[in-house]
Amino acid sequence: MWRPVAVLGLAGVAALLVLAATTAFASDEGLRVTISVRNPITGERIRGEASVPAGTTFQVSVTTNGVDCVGQFVVSALGAPGNPPSVLVASVPFVIGPAVGSNTATGTTLVANALAGTQVNDWKISASCNGARREQFAHREIEFFARP
Repeated sequence: MWRPVAVLGLAGVAALLVLAATTAFASDEGLRVTISVRNPITGERIRGEASVPAGTTFQVSVTTNGVDCVGQFVVSALGAPGNPPSVLVASVPFVIGPAVGSNTATGTTLVANALAGTQVNDWKISASCNGARREQFAHREIEFFARP
């Protein structure tokens, strides 16, 4: 009659080992960042490689997968003729993650304009974040186009 107890005891130990391993891996999860671009007026998402009409309002948010990190996101666009080929539109430094109570950083509202005439403007957003653990880095980018 002690055999079923021994089997249950081994099963219980195995379950505890699996739970401990899962907990350890969850806390060591790799850092990932996601960029979300939305039109705050309509709520529509602007996806990578999308083409939007000139004058489209947009807002950038960067989110982690629940891992603490410090970083920044930058928004650039093509410069007008006679200016540098690419110009910095916005730079947003952030600290995000459970330790600071938010997994998202959101920038101000911007307007995606086209270039003068009939030229499409190339809008690029990149985000980088440095985690607290050794070799914990993440980077993402997205690009969309404003047409006249």
